[in-house]
Amino acid sequence: MRARQWAQGRGTRATAQGAAQTAAGTSARGRASARIGGAALVAGAVAAALLAVPADASAAASGGGIPHLPGVPADVTGLQGPVVTHPVQESFDYPAGEVCAFPSHADFPVSDLTTSTWTDAAGTPVFAIESGPLIMKVTNLATGRSVERDISGTGVITYPDPDSFVLSGNDWSAGFHTGDHPHNQWIVASTFMSVKISTVAGKSTRTLLALAGPYEDLCKTLS
Repeated sequence: MRARQWAQGRGTRATAQGAAQTAAGTSARGRASARIGGAALVAGAVAAALLAVPADASAAASGGGIPHLPGVPADVTGLQGPVVTHPVQESFDYPAGEVCAFPSHADFPVSDLTTSTWTDAAGTPVFAIESGPLIMKVTNLATGRSVERDISGTGVITYPDPDSFVLSGNDWSAGFHTGDHPHNQWIVASTFMSVKISTVAGKSTRTLLALAGPYEDLCKTLS
């Protein structure tokens, strides 16, 4: 997954605002918006693998065609799917102090995502895999300085409880707001990152669970 970015959401691509839609009516990615913190999530390396993912429950139950990625359950017996959707990553803004000290804007000149979601018998999402090209351009609105990052790659979304989802993968991006853990960082991870997004009473919080290998903080890069 090359740098996925969690679509902004003022609730959270990967964020918390827009829960993409899946079989259960909630988007695999998005219960809180679609990528994390204000960014989006992307994927790409697994695009070919997704084409081989079975479209019927019996194939899914045998595990045939499902990529072995961090976060994908070892036992997929009885799961339904995948349901395939194509979420659109839209541009967004962060006011000064929300993530970075300066006001910022993110555009996605390239966005061609595919999300495949598996559900249980009741139609509740269990996990999803998202991949596809995603290029993010971030601008410091105070100075006009911009950078582009290729955050294409593959991510796995899981649902540990009714109020949370976890996005894990390599090469993706997440914005951490003032109340998040950590806070006021915009991380682009190249090796592996896992983030939990929880929403309680309409308020979303992002918690960094794991971060391995080189990474960049766009707040520092653009300051």
